[in-house]
Amino acid sequence: MAERSLIINADDFGFCKETNRAIRELFAARLISSTSLLVTAEEVLEAATIIKEDNLNFGVHLTLNSDFSKYPWKVAYQGRSSLNDGRGYLLSDTKEIAKKAKSKDVTLECEAQFDLVNSLGITPDHFDNHSGTMYGINLRPFFINAFRLSKKYDLPFRFPKRNNFLNSYFSGKVPGYIRFAHKMILGVGKICGAQLIDDIISNPFSMKDISSYEDLEDYYLNQVSNIGLGVTEMFFHPSYASEKYNKITPEWQKREYELKFLMSGKLQKRVAEEGIKIISYKDI
Repeated sequence: MAERSLIINADDFGFCKETNRAIRELFAARLISSTSLLVTAEEVLEAATIIKEDNLNFGVHLTLNSDFSKYPWKVAYQGRSSLNDGRGYLLSDTKEIAKKAKSKDVTLECEAQFDLVNSLGITPDHFDNHSGTMYGINLRPFFINAFRLSKKYDLPFRFPKRNNFLNSYFSGKVPGYIRFAHKMILGVGKICGAQLIDDIISNPFSMKDISSYEDLEDYYLNQVSNIGLGVTEMFFHPSYASEKYNKITPEWQKREYELKFLMSGKLQKRVAEEGIKIISYKDI
């Protein structure tokens, strides 16, 4: 697309009831245009029902890990797998996954997650990855598995052709080897026939680096002016407060901040002022 287009995506649909409620309300208010279904999470059946009832645009949030060892997520692939902790759950330590996971098991788990989505009677329009385990940042080339899946299922994958997101992540000081790695990964994507978007935007900082809600709001509003030609995805993890998860991680506050920001309508207003068109993956 020659014009500037923006997909506003909410990740982790199905994580918990509080997240499901937030994403459903954001769709109803037309404040997001897409979501990603966390197939292995505890409230995926409720999320799938909402998708069917509300006819929502969604993708598969390919997941190789559980976020919390206290509340692990079940594997989708039922056979023996290096991603299985031996009890039927996904490992929670992403470093352990990077060390132990076998490429064939990554593909089997991802395909099982696609099969599970199909069994729920809903059809995705894209896919992406939870916790960045398939983007190469863990020094494992699981992006090849993702690119092959993009070709197989004829679906776009959330991986940016431009490296603008790297400038944001590294505060403008991107190491040369990182730029080279990004270029090489794009070459692999082209060989595999993957469908990729042009750019991505998210807030990469943890709560220890976010001084206030206003800090997060300013970050996202400032990023809008940097959106270039083509398709950019800005993704969030919005949620209401969760009695269970607020107790075990201070990072849940960031999800509440992102929900507050999206609900404010300020993003939509800034996007409109910039003349940027809001789309979904179905428009690509």
